[in-house]
Amino acid sequence: MPFSLLLFSTIFLDCSSAMKMEPRLTPPTLIAKTSLPTLPSNVDSKNFYLKLNLLIGKDGSVKQVELENSSGDAKWDSLAAQSILQWKYSPAMLGSRPVQLRISQIAHVIYLAPVMMRLWEIVCSTAAEADSVFSALQAGKEFDSVAMQFSLSNSRTRGGYLGEVDIHQFPEEIQIELKRLKPGEFTRPLPLGSYFAIYKKQKTAKSIMK
Repeated sequence: MPFSLLLFSTIFLDCSSAMKMEPRLTPPTLIAKTSLPTLPSNVDSKNFYLKLNLLIGKDGSVKQVELENSSGDAKWDSLAAQSILQWKYSPAMLGSRPVQLRISQIAHVIYLAPVMMRLWEIVCSTAAEADSVFSALQAGKEFDSVAMQFSLSNSRTRGGYLGEVDIHQFPEEIQIELKRLKPGEFTRPLPLGSYFAIYKKQKTAKSIMK
């Protein structure tokens, strides 16, 4: 069963990142998550807060996971840690360079019914580039061709096609915008960690790229 997370973060610099401090630290932001296993029957999900210690790599991937508290079920704890290793963050930035960062987070795990959509995406590195792409789409440019030309995501090789996804994997702000989309419509540029993304909802079943 999918889930939503309320995350409360405390940021710690990893030693390898703190050798040469620059003026401004931009902490990582969770931009995509995979489902956790269903909590054991003896755990009250309304009152269960999962305490996490994570090492986030320069590319935003989760390098290490430590559960600082247990559900009381070793199998669940192990499966949860494996799932969290698949999460994706925007990289932490010291000034203009990505750095490895250790963070502590407290997550309230809330299980929800899935909301499935067939989506395309275009991911841009700056707001200015995303605005330019958005203007091109509004002028009638094909979403898939623009994605192949400008998107930073691996999905660009498929014209930006993500497939059928549960929108709970996205940050809450993006979920809200996706729920407003009608078939064939695309969002405005939306912040996705340190990036900006535009999403399009499937128009017809025939439009799915193989």
